[in-house]
Amino acid sequence: MKAVVFNLGITVAEIPERQINKDFVLLKPLRVLINGLENAIYVGLLWVEPWRILGSTGIGRVENVGLDIDKNLEGKLVLILPYSQSYGGIGTEIDGLLCEKAVIPFDSIVILPQSKFNEKYILYPYVSFAFQLVNQLNNGNTLIIGSGLYGIISALYLKDLVTKVSVYREDGINPKIIGVEEVKHISQEWDNIIITTFKSWIRAHIEDFVKNNTKVIMPKLMNSWPLISSNKITYIAPKEVDGVIEYINNKISDRLFQELVSFSGDILTSFPATKAGVILKMDEIFK
Repeated sequence: MKAVVFNLGITVAEIPERQINKDFVLLKPLRVLINGLENAIYVGLLWVEPWRILGSTGIGRVENVGLDIDKNLEGKLVLILPYSQSYGGIGTEIDGLLCEKAVIPFDSIVILPQSKFNEKYILYPYVSFAFQLVNQLNNGNTLIIGSGLYGIISALYLKDLVTKVSVYREDGINPKIIGVEEVKHISQEWDNIIITTFKSWIRAHIEDFVKNNTKVIMPKLMNSWPLISSNKITYIAPKEVDGVIEYINNKISDRLFQELVSFSGDILTSFPATKAGVILKMDEIFK
């Protein structure tokens, strides 16, 4: 089958189809999101094993299931989260979604509403992360470092829940969010710091920016990353969370969605993503 793999660069290759382990599902990817994680692989900030199938987040339809999985799942439309509690990072530590047929751990999928195909649901992992922040944060000034989808959606969600939300951006990715200010320098005034960048400088120097009671949080996307970290950091993995679908339906407008992501029918020209994300139409690419 055709797949997008890492092999001293990102390339399309012909590889053998993967076997279905007992707690995995075989699915046909329909939409795959290229985001900050894939950008980090592309520019060399994040290393993965040679011949790893890339693609961490997407929407697909289940075609077959392993021995331990209920066969009623076959035919269902599902969202694939970028992290499996059992196996680690999708498209990083185990094979991902940028292929004709993907084999994915059951514990990394969320069953979507079946009545209507909604491409906005590809934002599920980012909203899931934002929802889980509330139980971890102090009610004070919150700084988000990074301007990808985790940072933007966390800022959007938190701006009415904490005293102040600010964003430190390393690039010019939009959109601007009403009620969220941008800062150019990082000081020690923050009660909460959310790190969403893959660059290591902030993790290496986080002790310089925190007070004794500052909460520091990052998304959990891999078991083997980050190599440089601090014992002050709490990790939150995207997972199935009540209310995420409703939030996407009610709060992510078509206009906002179009500002966040673009669509592409060509794989290799989509690296690196020019917006916060690029959605690949896999059912058109691998017909």
